[in-house]
Amino acid sequence: MLCSQKRNQRKISNLSDVDLMAPTTLILFALAGALLAWVINRLFFQPENTPQHSPQELQQTLDHAPLIIWAETNNKVIWSNAPYQTLFEKIDQIGIAAFEPVTKYTRSGNSRRMRICAKDEKQTAEFIVEKITIDNKTIYYASDAKPLIETEQELQRFIQTLTGTFAHLPIGLAIFDKKRDLSLFNPALTELLNLPAEWLIRQPSLMGFLDRLRSEGIMPEPDDFSSLREEFHNLESGAVEGTYRAEWTLANGRIYRVVGRPHIQSGLALLFEDISKSVMVERQYRAELEQLYSAFDSLADGVAIFDPSGELVFVNDAFDELWCCDMAGALAPVNVIDFTRTLQERSAPTPAWGDFREFVLEPTERSQWQAIFNLNTQRTVLGTFSPITGGQVFCEFKVVTNTELFQLDEKPRQKNI
Repeated sequence: MLCSQKRNQRKISNLSDVDLMAPTTLILFALAGALLAWVINRLFFQPENTPQHSPQELQQTLDHAPLIIWAETNNKVIWSNAPYQTLFEKIDQIGIAAFEPVTKYTRSGNSRRMRICAKDEKQTAEFIVEKITIDNKTIYYASDAKPLIETEQELQRFIQTLTGTFAHLPIGLAIFDKKRDLSLFNPALTELLNLPAEWLIRQPSLMGFLDRLRSEGIMPEPDDFSSLREEFHNLESGAVEGTYRAEWTLANGRIYRVVGRPHIQSGLALLFEDISKSVMVERQYRAELEQLYSAFDSLADGVAIFDPSGELVFVNDAFDELWCCDMAGALAPVNVIDFTRTLQERSAPTPAWGDFREFVLEPTERSQWQAIFNLNTQRTVLGTFSPITGGQVFCEFKVVTNTELFQLDEKPRQKNI
């Protein structure tokens, strides 16, 4: 008995020697406490947020899912939900073997556009089928493709409406999608570029489209093939950025204005316009205008022409020589204010310059009038100002002598304001 008490005293003495604040001791106490809490929690408590579902509840949940779900192993259906069973009541085959792919749509990952046909129905139903593989089982999910089909039909109706809208447009329109395939064109494109509609319906690529234009002689011929490819690249990138604009002059004399514009969903649109007639008219007009200006340059009298906005559009060499200036070589546009200010510095004061400014700028009906100007070079100039077509003003400055002034039927008159 005494020995036993001594042993207990020795144990107590040894326990008092333990450092309760040592790191190792604290870790052991923490682990023991966590283990005890876990045991109590598992024995006496059930967490409220831990779902506990029986196989029947899981089956019922999947039976109400808006998807057709089934699992296969070695091409045999081993499980399915209620929508699958409802669908396959009218189908001879079962599982994935009853589906066939819609060939016009490519497969994307594990998702595939497929269709199935009931034995008592002629109309097929289309689905979007996805699959996953877990161990040796393949699980399929099929969703109704009807919303997708309705969207595609709506898009097709929109394209038809758009095509009808542009059907009478004289400008050729070619729209390429983000894959650079032709998705829309109007009849004017076939007429302008002489491209068969059967070929365009096959939705050629942008490069194929431009290659066809080159082979048909509808685009300028480059010096080499590398420059052609660079032109194609500039055409594509320029259209995407909305910066491409060019005039194609062909060997047959026709001229096309080609404009590239960005389109929705990373597409691009090309517009082709035959501007041959307008360019010819413009060139003819410029040629006639240059011929007329050349005739004015041969005159001994000074000539100046103003447009309706009051900007000087032409002076001949005789004008610059008479007034000792360089209006013809001015880098910036010269308006009527600058024009009269320059000539006032080279002639005696006269109210005629104020009348002249009003005559050039006023929009009302005008009639020809004349004025006398005494230049600093001791010359006397008779100015004749006449309205011409398009709201322009024609000015003629002629050097006259006192005798010529006396021989006039009447004295030169100022503008009546």
